[in-house]
Amino acid sequence: MQNHHSEETPPKPFLGLQRDDQFFLGILVIAILILFVTHLGRLSRWGTKPIEITRQTHMPYEYQIDINQASWVEFAQLNQIGPTLGKKIVSHREIHGPFRSIEDLLEVKGIGPQKLNANRIYFKPVPTDSN
Repeated sequence: MQNHHSEETPPKPFLGLQRDDQFFLGILVIAILILFVTHLGRLSRWGTKPIEITRQTHMPYEYQIDINQASWVEFAQLNQIGPTLGKKIVSHREIHGPFRSIEDLLEVKGIGPQKLNANRIYFKPVPTDSN
């Protein structure tokens, strides 16, 4: 019996992988690249129409505060009245009692007729006692 030595040399493994493993790894890398390019395409929003955003018109604040119950924070949000003047209004109310009318705010140092008129629309009318 004769021994035939095959002149075929076995393929060298690439990165220690057999031929079937190399094929699987190649297909896997191609699939990952396709998914990556698809993901980048979606992130860039390529081929989509831009969205038009229309802004609503500015609406003024429509609120009123009770000058006999409002905190200094509520007063501080009004025109030309900051935290310091808001605290002065509350302090005046605590010392001298509740305001009988909106015009009583003129007794607070720092509030003049112009500032009062600028904010008059934000004050609820003071109820009068009918005793």
